[in-house]
Amino acid sequence: MKKNLQFLLALSILLIGSTISANAQSSCYDDYYKLFTERGATAIPDGTHEVVISVRDGNKCDCLMGKVEVKDNQIVNTLGVLLEDGSVKKIGVKLNSRYKATENPAILFLDITNGMSSTFLSDDNKMINMFFVKQLNPKAKAFKLAPPASSF
Repeated sequence: MKKNLQFLLALSILLIGSTISANAQSSCYDDYYKLFTERGATAIPDGTHEVVISVRDGNKCDCLMGKVEVKDNQIVNTLGVLLEDGSVKKIGVKLNSRYKATENPAILFLDITNGMSSTFLSDDNKMINMFFVKQLNPKAKAFKLAPPASSF
């Protein structure tokens, strides 16, 4: 009996530890990716749009608000990152050299699928994605639950 109790205690500690570890590794990219995958997004019209820019470097991820220019469902220009006062600061992200080696100039334009840009690598090997938060589909409406029968 005592061994069973010790085993259950050890098992519960391991399960709680793995749950905490899994939650700690969740990143803002993972959260946005899951949200857009579940809800989808409307088509992105041509023009300037506010986006969430996720920058992943190994296990670290930062998400910033930014502005990009879209034409024909592709990001054609990154205007910059939004500052707290609403102004835009131009960012100097250079593409990884593997993009320059390709003969296909279309790879320099980022396609948009389901409100999310394709991933691209910066010259310092950071993975970057953009999420079009204003085009995110609304949450599905939940069913209204009936009150208990005793309330009638």
